[in-house]
Amino acid sequence: MSPKTLKGKSHLLEFYGIECDHCVDMEPLMDQLHKELGVPVRRFEVWYSEDNLRLLQKLDKGGACGGVPFFYNKKTRGWICGATTYANLRNWALGKPHQRFLPPPKDEPSQGSRIMNFFENLQKQAMERIQQRTEQAEKQKQQAVGAKGGKADAQRGDKARPKATSAQSKK
Repeated sequence: MSPKTLKGKSHLLEFYGIECDHCVDMEPLMDQLHKELGVPVRRFEVWYSEDNLRLLQKLDKGGACGGVPFFYNKKTRGWICGATTYANLRNWALGKPHQRFLPPPKDEPSQGSRIMNFFENLQKQAMERIQQRTEQAEKQKQQAVGAKGGKADAQRGDKARPKATSAQSKK
């Protein structure tokens, strides 16, 4: 099937769970697929909808996948279990040969992972700045206390020093 014959038809189904990390990782690829091919992918949340779960179980014959994300092409009856590569997802959508189980490579972080890494790094930087500012404030506080102590000693001047006794002054 060419992308032109698919345009506007919705025969591609995605089954997902709201808190599913792998499903979140696939969202940018699904958006890219929709933009490139012009075919909407109908989404069915299965963790909180019994009707959607029953439909997933009907299409996932014998529970071969048994989880989400699960992608089903109604025209070809082709399916993919789990997160996958964009190339594999595109082949599935076009009715071309594809792998049912083909996880994305580990060295290519998903869009969701990159976003999480960004926020984790941002949080780390913020914590480092807070630590630096706390240390600077503590240092300034100690310097201020030290400066006050030095002024007090200077104001006391000779009064703080012991006076020479008459025996010492004769020497």
